[in-house]
Amino acid sequence: MGEREIYTLKYDFRKLFASQSMIHDDFCNIWTSINEKMRSVKTSVEEAQKAIKDLVLYDILDGSRTTLTSKPFIKPKDDVPLFSIALIHTLRVLGAKSCVILIHTSYNRERGQKEFKRVLNTIKSGAELIKQYSIENDIRCNCLCLNKDYELIELLKDAQQQTQGGTFNAYFLFDYYEECFGTREGHNILDTLPNIDVHVRHTKFNFSGGWIPSKMHKSAFLYSQNGTVYSNWEPGELVALVAAALLAKKFNDREGLSKVYSSDDEIQRRYIKRELDLFQKTICLREHPTKKLFILGSPIGTYQIYY
Repeated sequence: MGEREIYTLKYDFRKLFASQSMIHDDFCNIWTSINEKMRSVKTSVEEAQKAIKDLVLYDILDGSRTTLTSKPFIKPKDDVPLFSIALIHTLRVLGAKSCVILIHTSYNRERGQKEFKRVLNTIKSGAELIKQYSIENDIRCNCLCLNKDYELIELLKDAQQQTQGGTFNAYFLFDYYEECFGTREGHNILDTLPNIDVHVRHTKFNFSGGWIPSKMHKSAFLYSQNGTVYSNWEPGELVALVAAALLAKKFNDREGLSKVYSSDDEIQRRYIKRELDLFQKTICLREHPTKKLFILGSPIGTYQIYY
């Protein structure tokens, strides 16, 4: 591979994204709050930090058209790409090794040519941003697209080639459709992707159009009510998203498909909490939470987490 390209870009990533120490401090404070307010967690900050190394988060970008938050120094077409980078930045600093991000599905074409052109223009603008950040921060971009005639296929190939040496694997899905895995090429993509621990859906309480067969058998669901634009998220809120994802993974651990109950007492407790008490709990991770809402499930009921 030839020398990596060097770019002069319109943003200084050091000013856009939080420092490593700030991210680690935020996580420590957030997880300490989780332990204080959710007695059943029983996972220390140190144990949680270690667990993030094995966390694989799958994020479906959504809400860009209806999230009206903006920052004057951010161009609107860069807001979604910068959110993606900020999420990757947060995960990388906290010690994760990979993540999966769904950029758009082929179903988005059904919105019409004008709307899909907006999607493509956003990708064009964001590609150089993501590539530059990846080169500077040892990120490997895995751009996965089965459509050989995809409008931006050369752009994707370039981003992948320029970042081949990265140690953090960011998997980006383009023009995705669930039926693709019935093909040989689709199976090749499945072999490339890691097993997913938590799938995150923003702004909509469903998970239509983005399911990845065989990689999500034991994946937990996390609902994030807020749209995926950079201007809408402060650094600490992204840390809270990762913490909520880790919590969802913990609650789902050894629950999916192969669950074995250890005792009659465990069965009785679940029945009482889930069926008789209709358990649900609201958690505020800071004194005056006004910005973000996450909802996740547990074996006994749901948690609404505000940050």
